[in-house]
Amino acid sequence: MTVMIDVQNVCKNFVLHNQNGITISVFENLSLQVHAGECVALYGQSGAGKSTLLRSLYANYKTTSGTIDIRHRDQMIDIVSAPPRKVLEMRKHTIGYVSQFLRVIPRVSALNIVAETRKELTGNTEETLKRAGTLLKRLNIPERLWNLAPATFSGGEQQRVNIARGFAVEYPILLLDEPTASLDAANRQIVVELIEEAKANGTAVVGIFHDDEVRKAVADRVIDMQSMEHAA
Repeated sequence: MTVMIDVQNVCKNFVLHNQNGITISVFENLSLQVHAGECVALYGQSGAGKSTLLRSLYANYKTTSGTIDIRHRDQMIDIVSAPPRKVLEMRKHTIGYVSQFLRVIPRVSALNIVAETRKELTGNTEETLKRAGTLLKRLNIPERLWNLAPATFSGGEQQRVNIARGFAVEYPILLLDEPTASLDAANRQIVVELIEEAKANGTAVVGIFHDDEVRKAVADRVIDMQSMEHAA
C-alpha cells in the first residue's frame, strides 16, 4: 500500500508568552503512517492533541520537531519545512481539510462556495457547478438555498455546505475535524458514504469523529492520542 502521510518523531509544544513563557507539551515523539485508501481516526479526551495533530498535518501549526512527509505529485515532501508557496500548492492539489465550522463569505452563494476550489483546479465552470449541486442535493440542502449566502443558514446546514466543499475535489489526502458533529442521523450516514467512496478512490483520510457509530463505520485504524496504542 502506498504511504500518503509519514509522521516521524513529531513533538508539539505551545509557549504561553502571557503566562511567563510556560511551555505546554501536547505530544512527544509521535510517529504514524497513513496509506492510500485508509481512514485513520484520532481518538482521545479533549486536550489529547487530536486537533493539534490534524492542524499540523495541514501546516496550520508548525511542529516543534520531527517530520511530516506528505505524498504530493509522487514525491514525499516534509510539510513542516516546506516553504509557504509549496504548502499552498499542496493544499490546492493534495490535502483537503473539512473543519467543524464554515467560514462564511459575505454575498457568496452556497453553490459557489462549494464549487470554488474545483473551479480553480479545472477551469470548467459548468462541470464544477454541476458537481457542487449534486453534493448539496445529496446532503439535503434545499435547492432554494443554493444561490443564497449561507450566513443565515442553520448550523447543520452550514456544516453540510462545508462538507460538500471538502468533497468537491477528489483530494489524495482528506483531513476531517468532527465533520458530523452537528448533523442528524440521516446526514451522518451520507457523510459516512462520502468517506467510504473517497477511500475506495484511494484517498487517505485522517479524522476526528466523536460519534462512536461514525468512527466504527469509517475507521480502518484508531489512534489513541493518549496512549498511542493502535486499536483495530
